[in-house]
Amino acid sequence: MAEVRLRWLSGKEIGYAWLLLFTSMAIALVFLLLALVFILFVTEVVPADLVALGAMVVVALARWVSPGEAFGAFANEAPVTVAAMFILSAGLQRCGLIEDVGRVLRRFSTVTELRLLFLLMITVSVCSAFINNTPVVVAFLPLVLGVARHYDISASKLLIPLSYSAIFGGTCTLIGTSTNLVVSSLASSRYHISIGMFEITGVGLAVMVTGIAYMLLIGRHLLPRRESLASLVNAIAARDYVMELEITADSPFRGRKLSETELNKISNVRVQQIIRNEEEVDVPLNDVVLEANDRLVLGGPRVAMVEVEALRGVALAGEGLPAARHAGTKEMVVLEGVVTNNSRFSARTLEESRLRENCSAQVLAIHRQGENITRNVGQVALKFGDTLLLRISDEGVARLRGSRDLLLLTDTAAAAARRDKRPIVLGVLGAVVVLATLGIYPISLLALTGVVVFVATRCLRMSEVYDSIDWRIVSIIVGMIALGTAMENTGAAQWVVREFIGLFGGANPALILAAFYFLSMIMTELISNNAVAILMTPIAVRTAESLDLNPLPFLIAIMFAASASFSTPIGYQTNTFVYGAGGYKFSDFLRVGIPLNVLLFLEVTFLIPRIWPLR
Repeated sequence: MAEVRLRWLSGKEIGYAWLLLFTSMAIALVFLLLALVFILFVTEVVPADLVALGAMVVVALARWVSPGEAFGAFANEAPVTVAAMFILSAGLQRCGLIEDVGRVLRRFSTVTELRLLFLLMITVSVCSAFINNTPVVVAFLPLVLGVARHYDISASKLLIPLSYSAIFGGTCTLIGTSTNLVVSSLASSRYHISIGMFEITGVGLAVMVTGIAYMLLIGRHLLPRRESLASLVNAIAARDYVMELEITADSPFRGRKLSETELNKISNVRVQQIIRNEEEVDVPLNDVVLEANDRLVLGGPRVAMVEVEALRGVALAGEGLPAARHAGTKEMVVLEGVVTNNSRFSARTLEESRLRENCSAQVLAIHRQGENITRNVGQVALKFGDTLLLRISDEGVARLRGSRDLLLLTDTAAAAARRDKRPIVLGVLGAVVVLATLGIYPISLLALTGVVVFVATRCLRMSEVYDSIDWRIVSIIVGMIALGTAMENTGAAQWVVREFIGLFGGANPALILAAFYFLSMIMTELISNNAVAILMTPIAVRTAESLDLNPLPFLIAIMFAASASFSTPIGYQTNTFVYGAGGYKFSDFLRVGIPLNVLLFLEVTFLIPRIWPLR
């Protein structure tokens, strides 16, 4: 018996055993890395794009992918196509088309909330079918807030429908959302499965009609009626003035705390800064003991400013004071701005972002995840989706409009639209759609050609081209492609397929399809929709092939499921944009979104097998 065991240990099987052990360890480590990536995506402790790129570095260092495979993710059609489509969408936005369409909503003399909601959702859905849904929401958000004020309707009744309708429209065509482009590019490059421009349109239209009907008949009654962050400021103070005063040598304020002076008794006056020896006093202002020559920067409405000027012991800062600190009295407005996904302010505190110095803007409060932060706002590190309540000068508004750091939630005029370029923009987009539909060229090449035409004809400047790309999404796609390759190389993907087949192998194919949709739908509520699409695509194809099923309907199911983020504000960018702007709580998305998720799950899993045969 011992002799037999000795021969077995010294035979060829020992090499296989070591290989099996090594492979098992690699699979376990890949799943451990995947779990860590998932946790970091959900908790947002580290930016999602950094997590994805970090995962790419780890799998390359662990030799689960070769350097060529790791860096090959940058040359994959998926990130290139998504980046190019962001640029084409920016061209449409820059020519003023989206704004002109949106302002039609304000031409009706009288309109009910129901009628306005219907017009809004139809308009946004149609636009989002041909333009990436994130730029659509960015363009419509200020317009919708203006319409809400115009018709005296709570913005919280319109902003979740705005986001949802962009998602509905994005499912109608291949270019409607980056998720569709990612799945299509991976299916074409890895598995030679072609998905046409309008192949998903039938189911997409059904989703759009069902989603809009649900929101009109049921969803709108579940939406809260809340004020936005700007309601923290009294309407009387909505247009303020800033005044700079100096404490005179004979002032009765000398030697007294700010809180003990007559300034503290004037309604609606806010002391924003105390400047001493050309340095801003960095202590709680009410505790500052005033000295001669201290300068106080105050904010308040015109009536309050008149009272301040009448006080004895203070003087309006004159021309003799250094110009760098001189504020005089200038008109200010109060408005809101959302931190964008490409913002330079992301992960920086307000003090580090220097909004006050660079844009003459004071941040009064921050709205994040259903709560208004009004204390110690200067020490809060900003995140994508935060809504800032700003008191800002007209010059500061102009500066912020020229950047992509904050999306200002006001429908005042933005940079002049290049309407003379509109025929070129529409012609290029039409050519991309037609040629891609006919299959003459791949959509990646067509989209990149469109970008070159936009720049050559001055529809966009090169600086606008780079600014329009959502590098966060591109980075996530690149990193997750490398992680997906590592799963295939180590056998982790095949292990998942075997376990999936063991669990559902004897089930009806329609049930297996429903299981893939359900799993993808749950994941996309928690992490990036593009990450879900990249991870689930190879597993779906391998599972379908192992069961002798047609992989195309499984890919279609992942397209729809990865876009079906209705129940949380964190799974989809458009939800994140409206989250703070509408004053929503996390529970608002759960209450409105869960019934919609269930409804669309039943509809899509019923329709797909009847359009694309499973066998």
